[in-house]
Amino acid sequence: MMAAKRKNEEGYEDSERPKENKKKTSAVGGDFARFIAEQQHGEDKREEGPKEERRRKEEEGEEGEITNAKVIQSSDDLQPTPYSQLARLDEGMNRCFRANRKRSRDAQTLLKRARKLKEVKFFNRLIRDFGNEKQLGFAEEAFRILEKESDGIEPNAYSYTNLLNACVRVGELTRAREVFDKMERRCEDKPNEVTCTVLVKGLCEEGLIDEALELVKDMVRGNMNRPRANVRTFSTVLRNCVRYRDVGSAEATFSLMRECFDVLPDAACYEYLSKTYASRLDVEKAEKTLDELELQQDENGKFLNIPASALASLAGVAATVGKIDLAKRAIKKCRERAEEEQRNAEQLNNGNKRDRNIQKPGDESTTPSKSVSNFFKARATDALREISEIEAFLSKDNDMIRIEAKERAEAFSIDETDDIVFVHKQKETVETAENFWARTFKRKGKGLIKAKLEVCSGHGDWITSRCAKEQDSTQWFGLEMRENRVVLTWIKSLRLGVRNLTMLCGMAHECMQKKIPNEALDEIYVNFPDPPDWNGSANCLVDAAFLVESHRTLKVGAMLILVTDDPGYAMRMCRELSIVPHLFKPTAIDGKPFENTLPADYGFSYFNALWTNGNLNDRYFIKYRKL
Repeated sequence: MMAAKRKNEEGYEDSERPKENKKKTSAVGGDFARFIAEQQHGEDKREEGPKEERRRKEEEGEEGEITNAKVIQSSDDLQPTPYSQLARLDEGMNRCFRANRKRSRDAQTLLKRARKLKEVKFFNRLIRDFGNEKQLGFAEEAFRILEKESDGIEPNAYSYTNLLNACVRVGELTRAREVFDKMERRCEDKPNEVTCTVLVKGLCEEGLIDEALELVKDMVRGNMNRPRANVRTFSTVLRNCVRYRDVGSAEATFSLMRECFDVLPDAACYEYLSKTYASRLDVEKAEKTLDELELQQDENGKFLNIPASALASLAGVAATVGKIDLAKRAIKKCRERAEEEQRNAEQLNNGNKRDRNIQKPGDESTTPSKSVSNFFKARATDALREISEIEAFLSKDNDMIRIEAKERAEAFSIDETDDIVFVHKQKETVETAENFWARTFKRKGKGLIKAKLEVCSGHGDWITSRCAKEQDSTQWFGLEMRENRVVLTWIKSLRLGVRNLTMLCGMAHECMQKKIPNEALDEIYVNFPDPPDWNGSANCLVDAAFLVESHRTLKVGAMLILVTDDPGYAMRMCRELSIVPHLFKPTAIDGKPFENTLPADYGFSYFNALWTNGNLNDRYFIKYRKL
């Protein structure tokens, strides 16, 4: 119990998103942009009268409310063009406003309480939980109060580590570096292994794996008085080696781990190494890694189990390259392991006595949330779904698809091929967007009449199924920043036998600028984009710049479709669209910015199933037409 408590204080564990308020209210009237700006400040100017004003002051405290000033300063900053079609919002948007307003007021209350208590532990938990909720603005405000206003107490190692984690979780690496440097200069407690691991995570997620490895080397060899690296440090690097398909860094990380005689690789380390090999279609090394995993023991002498997701990855690649026997063995093991993981998740779920989905900021409980067990159950379920698709692929009477898949896999390279296009850094082929476009459609044939793009294609379930349905009429493009997901989507396209999909890998703005000419697309889809609403950070996919680029690439009258289950992000996307009403207009009934449900035939999405854990949460289906 003590270990679990310390782990929470150090900011290791991620919190899940809280359930939204499902209570129905009437539609909200008034100016959309003004209401958005008011919400960002946690205000509700629709309330008038002495009672409402007195209640608002009591909730906010004498100090006034603490705003996320770095996100938006005032309604004037939006400078929206009046847009009559957004004058009345539907019930779903009203829930978005209310949920976010409540979250802001809850944060104000907690910060006010922290001022009175003046306990560093309470501040640390606030900073941690705000960070886990990706509320960087509130996390920084809690740290500022601790540092400037709380007499007699000072930030300790936990304070800096939790703030550093908040910066990393929203992709603010520059600010994370500043926090780390400040800790080394001012804090009596120097960076510990947790602090350094968080910084390693931030570096890796920005693609700076070489720099992260240098920090790990300092930790392993005791350079610059760095703390010793632990297994979490190494697994953090390995997880991002999968993302960037960086076999060299993954092998170097394992070599460093062997220098630490007190650190044993866990199942996750072997899983990430195996998946890195699999992302390169190196099935032999992927299999060898998992075989080695089965022979390993933990510190208690118990043999390690191969995760079901690793076996599913191995089975998928083996089937693609024609290693049928290996694929069948991996499928059998995967099914056994996935069923065991489901049972373990159910036991964890049944042992959970908590009523809420998430630990509130300041809550002292260390009991794992119910959604954690649902998460692991969802992963096991997805592994079973994946191997079922592989079995269907292997059972086809006609071997032509399997033969074609094997041939295309053998031609696979890290550079540009007929099937996959990388835009990342040195992998990019210098070519104009017009030439790339002409070459793509020339290769696919003359019968295609439409071009569609999915941004954030994820694991590829949704886009590959759409490709299969529109094989003869549409050329699809999938755009994803993580290389391993690009390859995973490409492999799924091989299994389905689709030839009308080209994958792009890189940042959305960059890829669209370099690969898509003007007025080339008939539709753009953004399904469950990451990140959600990161308050205090400028990072957000669907911003004004993205909308301008989407407008450039779409044909006149073409559709921009956005889907999310996060009310804060739905609100943010609608806010961004309200800034550019001369570019897009909503197509929903009565000018509503979105529908509360997805169309019945919209298609399956891995992230839709994973993050909701089967709950019937709202889906915000935002559909706009280019003007």
